[in-house]
Amino acid sequence: MNMVMPALISIRGTQRLPGEAPESIELVTEGSYCYEPGYVTFSYVETQMTGLEGVVTTFTIEDGSTVTLRRTGKVNSTMFFSVGSRDDSLYDAAGVGALLLGVETKTMSVLLNENGGILDLEYVIEIEHTVCGLNAYHIEIRTL
Repeated sequence: MNMVMPALISIRGTQRLPGEAPESIELVTEGSYCYEPGYVTFSYVETQMTGLEGVVTTFTIEDGSTVTLRRTGKVNSTMFFSVGSRDDSLYDAAGVGALLLGVETKTMSVLLNENGGILDLEYVIEIEHTVCGLNAYHIEIRTL
């Protein structure tokens, strides 16, 4: 039986652009968390600090080896992460237009259970076929 639980979600996103110092942004927010063996989902609403205020971000992890990152609202996008694979998708910003995003997953570590845990994800990102840098997420989840 899976149950959606309130959770405290801490996210550190780091972007490494060629020739520049890494830049990190940290967000601690409340969201929801649902765990069942082989399938985890958690979501939260973005804040003004991330520049995506009001956008709902949802991570789905299947079998500890595939992560789907979905954003809905004034930005709509779905990105798939699996180590050693590449995914192309559209990043649609309402009123601005859509960009082609490519992600190539470099590393992934999933340590999640019914109480929360840690997700680490590192990937190369391309926008319109131009490599923009190496991004990483370090996400800690604690059910409340």
